[in-house]
Amino acid sequence: MNVTDQAFVYRFTKFIAKLLLSIISLFLCMFFVWSLFIRGPILIVFTATLLLVFLPLKLDKPLFTLIKVGLLILAVALIIVFSVRPIQEIQKQLNNWNTRLTHQGLRNFSTIDKIAVYNTNLVYGFYAQFIGAPEFGKEVLRLCIPTSSSRNWHSSIAMKSPKITSAINNWLKLLSYQERNVAQYNLPARKIIWNDYSDDRRVALAMNPVVLESKALPEGNRWRLDCKASVYVKYRQDEARLLLKLKDNKLINPGGPFWALQELGWLHPYTAIWTWTIYSDDPRLSSSK
Repeated sequence: MNVTDQAFVYRFTKFIAKLLLSIISLFLCMFFVWSLFIRGPILIVFTATLLLVFLPLKLDKPLFTLIKVGLLILAVALIIVFSVRPIQEIQKQLNNWNTRLTHQGLRNFSTIDKIAVYNTNLVYGFYAQFIGAPEFGKEVLRLCIPTSSSRNWHSSIAMKSPKITSAINNWLKLLSYQERNVAQYNLPARKIIWNDYSDDRRVALAMNPVVLESKALPEGNRWRLDCKASVYVKYRQDEARLLLKLKDNKLINPGGPFWALQELGWLHPYTAIWTWTIYSDDPRLSSSK
């Protein structure tokens, strides 16, 4: 490789590094602003430290690299020493918003409160993948955009839920009594509700409550099921969703503040439709029996 090629590779690598760091920094900026709304000292220091680490500044300066490494060590130390404090700080502010709304009413929910709660919804959307609930994140982000139609996604994530697979197995029992010389059967719809998020959090966050429907088509010696899960995506005033659990600490999201934004037209409920296809001999069904 000649000098010109080496210079090109160096510049290209530096460009990619700056691009990635810029994207990370953008998300950390939003997280830092949110931490100010939360008013949690540990959360503010942690996010500010990470932001300084990932800012794409003077990447070719050894001194700045050493400073960034030191800040990264500080951020890791903060998370190790104060692992549950950020969760406690977030929970405290969520409860404060909910209490303020309950006692002072919708009209007295301040503009700062509205912006803070709206920003919290955005944080949920962007960072839900880190708490193991990407489908929930996708749904709540779409609440920010008005729509007059349903939103459709093709994914079999619902098959991770024992409640869903149990309902499908009940359908298969009905199909075992049916003739196979028809084009398709429209199976009876099932409404599924989760009262406890702790054991089935990922699917429950995205699909509670859900109406499950399916069409069954005979294919050889098995059935093909074209499934549809319809969810009315909105925050409910009296709900409490378990978002995260660390040790004995839980991050529970009260629906009240977000319901208030819906009532004020800041968030826009809609119907989400999740579709997927499975066969009657799918191993995910036999494991749930």
